[in-house]
Amino acid sequence: MNEREIPITDGFDFPVSKPEARGYYVASGLAEQEYYERFKAWHPGEDWNDLRGGDSDLGAPVYAVAHGLVVTSGSFPAWGNIVLIEHYLPDGSQVWSQYAHLQKRLVEEGQVVRRGDQIGTIGKGAGDRYPAHLHFEIRLQSLPANQWGLTRDQVLQAYADPTNFVKSHRPSAEKLKIIVDDADEVFIRSESEYWHEAPYYGYWGHTYWTWTVSAEQGEDCWAEWHPRLPQPGLYEVFVFVPRRYATTRNARYQIIHRRGVDVVTVDQSRYYDAWVSLGAYAFSIVQPGYVRLSDVTGEPYTRDESHRRQIAFDAVMWVLSQPETEE
Repeated sequence: MNEREIPITDGFDFPVSKPEARGYYVASGLAEQEYYERFKAWHPGEDWNDLRGGDSDLGAPVYAVAHGLVVTSGSFPAWGNIVLIEHYLPDGSQVWSQYAHLQKRLVEEGQVVRRGDQIGTIGKGAGDRYPAHLHFEIRLQSLPANQWGLTRDQVLQAYADPTNFVKSHRPSAEKLKIIVDDADEVFIRSESEYWHEAPYYGYWGHTYWTWTVSAEQGEDCWAEWHPRLPQPGLYEVFVFVPRRYATTRNARYQIIHRRGVDVVTVDQSRYYDAWVSLGAYAFSIVQPGYVRLSDVTGEPYTRDESHRRQIAFDAVMWVLSQPETEE
C-alpha cells in the first residue's frame, strides 16, 4: 500500500487499554462547567486516567483509535508531545483524533496507521507539568494541533464528545444498529399545542422540541421510540442531540427494557449533533422495550425567555452488543 493511501475507517476503538479502555476512566470531559470554573478554559476533549490513580499510567501505551494518516507529530509548549491523526469515514466525512501530553511519540507525520497501532505512551506534558494522563480529542474540524482557548459554543461545534463518538462508531462488522427517527411510525408523541418543529436541525434534518417544565407545572409533551428489534440481546442505547433547540441540562430518558426501567439524565446543552450513550440494556422481542422522554425536567417554564430551557426529541439508536436467545 502506498504510504499516502489512507484506508477508510472500519470503526473506532478507545485510545487506551484497547479496545474497551478497561481499567481507565475519564477524569475531565468535553466542555464541562466544573473544568471551566477551575481553569477558566473550555476543555476540548477528555482526560483519561488509570483507575489506580497517581502516575500509575505513566508510560502506558496509547493506540490509534481508527485507520488514518498522521498529520502532526511534534512537541509543543505546555502540551508536550502531540500526535494528530486524520480519519476518513465511510460516508465521505472526515474527523481528527488528537493525543496529547505524550511521553513518547512512536509515529511520524505522513505515516499511515491502522486501528490499534501503538502511536505513543502516556506522559505528563512539557516539563512534566501535569499528573500523568492522556488528553484525547475527536475533532470535527481541521484545527492546529495545539488549539486552545475557544468559547464554549466554538468547542461544541468543532469537537465531538470522544467517548460517545467512539461508542457510536464501533467496528461495523460487529454491530447491528436499529435507528428510530422522529419521522418513523414507531415514534409516538403526545397531542399537544406546545410542540415545535425544526426542519433544518437534528438527525436527517428534522427534530421536535418544546420548552421544559417543572413537576408542579405538569407533563404536556412526551414522546416514545419503539424499535423493531430483529433479535433479543444486550443493546447499547444512544440518543441523538441536535445542535439547536437542546438547552436543557436535565433531560430524563426512561429506558424500558427486559429487566425493568432505568432513568438516565442527559445534559443536552453539552452536545452538538452528537449521539449520546444511555448505557446497555437487555431487550426482548416477546415483550419489546422502548425509550420515553418527557418535557418534565425540573427546569420550570417562565415568562423570562432568557431563563427558559428547550428540550429536543430526536432519533434513538439501538446497537446490539451481545445476542441472546429466548425460549
